[in-house]
Amino acid sequence: MAEKDKKEDVKEAKPAAGGNNKLLLVVIVLLVLVLAAVGGLAAYVFLSNKSAGADASHATAEHAPEKKEKKEGPPVFEKLEPFVVNLSGGSSMLQIELQAELYDEAAKNNMKAYLPKIRSALILLLSAKTEEELQSADGKIKLKAQIKKIINESMDAGEEEPVENVLFTSFIIQLQ
Repeated sequence: MAEKDKKEDVKEAKPAAGGNNKLLLVVIVLLVLVLAAVGGLAAYVFLSNKSAGADASHATAEHAPEKKEKKEGPPVFEKLEPFVVNLSGGSSMLQIELQAELYDEAAKNNMKAYLPKIRSALILLLSAKTEEELQSADGKIKLKAQIKKIINESMDAGEEEPVENVLFTSFIIQLQ
């Protein structure tokens, strides 16, 4: 009879253990589903941001002109005649010589055609500067960027930039 009691106890214990196993299985399945949902959401957000960035860069690439590949060989330079202007404030003069680094020979020929327009725009720019603006290295770097922009605009280049860089070959500020 003791064996029957033990068997009945075992039979009663098994269903209880089976219930715990089922509960554990349900919790694990729910946990896996939650993790899959979170992972799917994270993947969706990541990929949608990445594709939105690609769409934006694609849209920008559609509107921006294609960048020409860098040509091989030595750079192409065009020397501009020296500029001598009175600086704003009237107490000093600027004498400057510069060269433009151009994309290619075609850009150099195009620049020659626009030289009167370029010189006029640069004289206006330079004469509006003050001695204090041009004394520092930062002032000279800003001036280079402004000169590059003005030359490209004067050449009616649009988004294309035939002038890649501007180099100062002489830069003298003289008090009068």
